[in-house]
Amino acid sequence: MGVEMQIASAIIGLAAVRQQKAAYDMEAEAYKEQAEMASLQADQQEAERNRQLRRQLASLGTSMSSQGVALGTSPSVSALRTDEIKMAKADISNIRLMGQSNRRKYEIGAAGSKAAGKAVVLGGFAKTAGAAYSINKGVA
Repeated sequence: MGVEMQIASAIIGLAAVRQQKAAYDMEAEAYKEQAEMASLQADQQEAERNRQLRRQLASLGTSMSSQGVALGTSPSVSALRTDEIKMAKADISNIRLMGQSNRRKYEIGAAGSKAAGKAVVLGGFAKTAGAAYSINKGVA
């Protein structure tokens, strides 16, 4: 009766391993989706910052035109325009960096989940092999 219980235990153990691997695979997929979402979010933030820059430059142009100052002729207006562009470029650079960092964080999480799933499978097979050895040793 003991051998049958050991066999049943090994079979149930393998089923549990398969379930754990499936859970890790689903977790890895969730991380991949989050990585994609982080990338999309960064793209949207970058586009919004570009739109904001265009609005600021248009507003500057309108403001200066209403005062009778032609764009490109005033050093102070050109300096304001240059400063706005520099700030926007810095913001966009930061947005890209943070987006890449978030995406990488999720990609690493996905890789970790995949590795954990493989480790569970290997551990399950090792445990089952050990149980099979014990059964054979006890029978012989």
